[in-house]
Amino acid sequence: MSTMMAADEGAVAFRARAGRRERRRRSLQLALGIAFPLSLLLLWQVLEWAGAIDGRFFPPPSQIFASSVELLSDPTQRASLLRDMGASGTRILFGYSLGAMLGIVTGIAMARVALLRFALGPTIQAIYPMPKLAVFPLFIVIFGLGDASKIALIALGVFFMTCMSTLSGVMASNPIHQDVAKAFRFPAWTRWTRVVIPGALPAIVTGLKLGLGQALIVVVSTEMISGEDGMGHFIWQSWQVLDIPRMFLGLVIVALSGGAAMLFGDFLERTLTPWAAH
Repeated sequence: MSTMMAADEGAVAFRARAGRRERRRRSLQLALGIAFPLSLLLLWQVLEWAGAIDGRFFPPPSQIFASSVELLSDPTQRASLLRDMGASGTRILFGYSLGAMLGIVTGIAMARVALLRFALGPTIQAIYPMPKLAVFPLFIVIFGLGDASKIALIALGVFFMTCMSTLSGVMASNPIHQDVAKAFRFPAWTRWTRVVIPGALPAIVTGLKLGLGQALIVVVSTEMISGEDGMGHFIWQSWQVLDIPRMFLGLVIVALSGGAAMLFGDFLERTLTPWAAH
């Protein structure tokens, strides 16, 4: 009895030590993640004070912060900025949803049907590395200058990310699990929904995470080229009138949006694939 109690106490102590190590690791990770960008901002500030960089084109963080506060305090400019953020967010929402859905469905279909994989594979692999902005003029011809062309280009970028991740995930799923399912004569639908797709889910979620970043890159790029609103238009218009602090505010908002997207992707990964999340 005493041996069992000692073993239980040892297990509790081991878990406590492991918990403390994990908390220290997370604290260190958070501290480094905050300290590094703050150090860069401090270095930027010092270099501008020392005259090592041109403050006209690289205004110090203190000036950017003051200018941002002034802009956000103006109801008219604040409303305009919110409209630009909403326009970009709406395009991302529709383009990402469409591209992710088509990419997952196409990836699964290609993995399941060899003839479809042989037919579509070379084309997808050839088009995937192509810069998406290279086909934007063609999309403008097809869909016009409005939101449809931007949403279609976002969907295209997300499609490749999710399609290739889904295809590789399904193809690389553990064959032993599939053999067991076949040995027990599971129906094809059950085998795919309970064995193959869950096994490929980590790769699918990775494609969804990468697609979020791709959607943000494409929407800002297209709004710079052709757009009357959106964060890309906000940044480019600020540069054209040499309102550099305003331009940096737009860049910060885009960077924070990208960070939020990655955090959402991590949350999605932990929720959908808790066994694979690190």
